[in-house]
Amino acid sequence: MNLRVNPTDQQEEPDFELIAATAAGGSAAFEALYARYERRVFRYVCTFVRQPALAEEVVIDTMMAVWKGARDFNRDSRASTWILGIARHKALDAVRKTRNEAATASVEQAAEIADTAEAPVESINHADQAQLMLRAISQLSPDHQEILRLAFYEELPYADISALLSIPDSTVKTRVFYAKQQLRGHLEKMGVGGTP
Repeated sequence: MNLRVNPTDQQEEPDFELIAATAAGGSAAFEALYARYERRVFRYVCTFVRQPALAEEVVIDTMMAVWKGARDFNRDSRASTWILGIARHKALDAVRKTRNEAATASVEQAAEIADTAEAPVESINHADQAQLMLRAISQLSPDHQEILRLAFYEELPYADISALLSIPDSTVKTRVFYAKQQLRGHLEKMGVGGTP
C-alpha cells in the first residue's frame, strides 16, 4: 500500500524539511522537530504506558530513534505517521519490559497535557464534557482507545492508521465504528446525550 503524501501538502512540508535537516546533522532542526512532537508523542504513548515517568522515557527513546533514522525517512508516509509508528513500537517494548506493572494507560492520563491546537468543543461547560468523554473512553478496550486516539485526537487518515497498526483499512473502519458505538453506550449510561 502506497501512502505517499501529495508533494503539494503544505502542512507536511515543514516536518519534511526538519527531518531532512536533522538527517544532515542539524541539531537546531532536531530541536525544532522535538519541540513540535514531544507533547503529541507523550499523549499517544500514554495510551499504552500508565506511568508518566516511563512515558517520558519512551518519548526520549522515540525522538532519539527519529534522530538516528532521519536519513532513512523517504516520505512514503506522513512525518507524523512515521514518528507515531516509532513511538508505538517503543511504547510496546516498554510495556513488555514492565509487564508485571499495569501496562495499558487510560486516555485520562494523556489528557493531563493541554493541547492548545485542539479546536474547542462548542458547549457551555467544555471541561466537564471533556472529562466525561475521557472517562467514557477509558472504559473502552485498549484497541478501541488507541483507534479513537489516532482517528480523532491525532486526526490520522484511516490509511495511515492501517499502516501504523499493520491492519487492513476495513479493520480500522470496523474498530472505529464499534468503538464509537461502545462510547455512545457509555456516555448514555453517564447521562450524556449526543453522538461521539
